[in-house]
Amino acid sequence: MGIKERRDIEKAEMKKKIKDAAIELIEQEGYEKLSIRKIAAKIEYSPTTIYLYYKDKAEIITDMSSDLYHKIESNTAAIMSDDSMLSIDQRVHSLLNGFVTSLCDEPEMAKAIMYSETNVIFANENKNNKPSNSGIDMLDNFLADGIAQKVLKPNAINTSWMIISALLGFAMCAIENQLYKLEDFDRLVNDFVEVLMGGIRQ
Repeated sequence: MGIKERRDIEKAEMKKKIKDAAIELIEQEGYEKLSIRKIAAKIEYSPTTIYLYYKDKAEIITDMSSDLYHKIESNTAAIMSDDSMLSIDQRVHSLLNGFVTSLCDEPEMAKAIMYSETNVIFANENKNNKPSNSGIDMLDNFLADGIAQKVLKPNAINTSWMIISALLGFAMCAIENQLYKLEDFDRLVNDFVEVLMGGIRQ
């Protein structure tokens, strides 16, 4: 292993330490009381060291959100690859199911991001007066395909941001109440997604 690779690994490990400490502190004290100084004390480094990696606490949350968003995207890609033979409504069902599962696989991080009230996990831009990001746009495209195939209702067009809002609400309720630890949690997720699908399926 070369010097650059070793430095990249060390940097990734340090950033993970910082994010893990931030998650713990947000859980204990809330985002408002989070500070670089407190994070530094928790991992026993100087604040100056933390500033080598992040300029402020908002950047730490943005990095966490990016981690979680990439995980969701990766899981979505895996779902689409595995389920390519499914009908469009079955694929949308799998996508929605995977979204909730991805969030609940990282409950502490999801809570920390939501508690920060930075909204980056939902949508980081606005388009045509509605929340938007690449995930929402991708789901909109799937819904449009389903409508074209007469599998989904015409009024499902451009409703992805509403669907994602509902999924986020369900996931955060499941995380807050530790429902994700239940043996039949997969069934609960499936039932909830079926309720949503009932509103858009022909």
